[in-house]
Amino acid sequence: MKKKIFFLVVLGYLLLGSKYFLESYVYATTDEESVTINEDSLSSNLSAEDKKMIFDRLYEDGYQLGEEDGSSEKPYENFNDSQFLNHTAEESQWFVMGYTVGYEKAKRNKEDETKAIEEQESSAGEQAGYQQGLEDYKHATVAYHPPQTPAKSKDWNKGFSLGYTKAIEIMDLSVKAKKDGHTQGLEGEALNMPDLYSLDEITRKAYEEGFQSGQQEQVEKLKKEYKQEGYKQGYALKDLSVPSDLSSEVATAFEQGYSKGEKQRHNDVRQEGFNAAFTYTTYHSPSAYQTNTRLLESYKEGFQSNKVANQLRKDAYEEGWKLGDTMKIPAKYKHTKPAVDMYKHYYELGQKKQKQTAMEILIGILLVVVALGIYIKFTRRKAKKSPVLDNDYEEEALYENLS
Repeated sequence: MKKKIFFLVVLGYLLLGSKYFLESYVYATTDEESVTINEDSLSSNLSAEDKKMIFDRLYEDGYQLGEEDGSSEKPYENFNDSQFLNHTAEESQWFVMGYTVGYEKAKRNKEDETKAIEEQESSAGEQAGYQQGLEDYKHATVAYHPPQTPAKSKDWNKGFSLGYTKAIEIMDLSVKAKKDGHTQGLEGEALNMPDLYSLDEITRKAYEEGFQSGQQEQVEKLKKEYKQEGYKQGYALKDLSVPSDLSSEVATAFEQGYSKGEKQRHNDVRQEGFNAAFTYTTYHSPSAYQTNTRLLESYKEGFQSNKVANQLRKDAYEEGWKLGDTMKIPAKYKHTKPAVDMYKHYYELGQKKQKQTAMEILIGILLVVVALGIYIKFTRRKAKKSPVLDNDYEEEALYENLS
């Protein structure tokens, strides 16, 4: 072992003193496979062709040995003393040169392979963490610390944490993006998305959704306002005049409001005519509608459509006339003032008639009683002048009772 170390030290010293070796070592991490032979460094006792053959063989042997040690990342693991006993210092230098290049290249390939596997694991973990973060955010179950999976590699779990955190950050940003997009949509301007939100699909969609909802809210607000304006114009029976700067949706809402207002005006006038039938028993044209034939027609139509007024008058009168009955206005007309007023009026007429009739009946009864008393009294006086009958006592008792 000591001898092996000695040879390595000597060879290392020789190599470090060789400019050619230093140049080869520097380029060991490249794809350079061929090494140019310095003719001055070869022994002058051999032909150039022999020297190159020996160099190539020793370089290749060293290169293969270096590849084996480089793959396991164990430098000089397969070195032994016998490899240098039959070679000059220069030939040993060629061997070590090949070994160094082979070792460095294999080591680099091993590192690249390991790095690729780590990156693959980290990427897979990051994707899984990102999706899990999105799901947890969606269901409001976000973990304070990203969960770890012991069965997975360290790089996978590290990537998972990174992806999970990134998903939460993106979702938080998407909430803000949607709010900002909504605000811009309310302003009625064209979509102008900040770069902060356009770089990611989730935030980009959130901003667009917010913008669209803001635009729609603004449109609904305008539709409501202009529908009311149209209603006022239609109710006043003015000529339809849609503002020219409105969008098609808002203009349609204005026209709908106008149509509804116009229709409601005619309905109100028709109801006015209907209610008038409770007050008046015969139709008369109101002066307010004399100049508007359409409203006058609606008023008349409403008046003539009232088929219940006469029956209500009759029912109210009869209810007032009946002894002991209280006024019971039909529920359908309790909130119609003209109907209520009319019902009360005829109920009171019925009550008045009922009282008058009762008084007349009472007076009639009193007159009959008085007439009967006078008749009995007259009969009794006449009887005193004639023989006493057997039923005198009964007649006298009857008269006393009647008087």
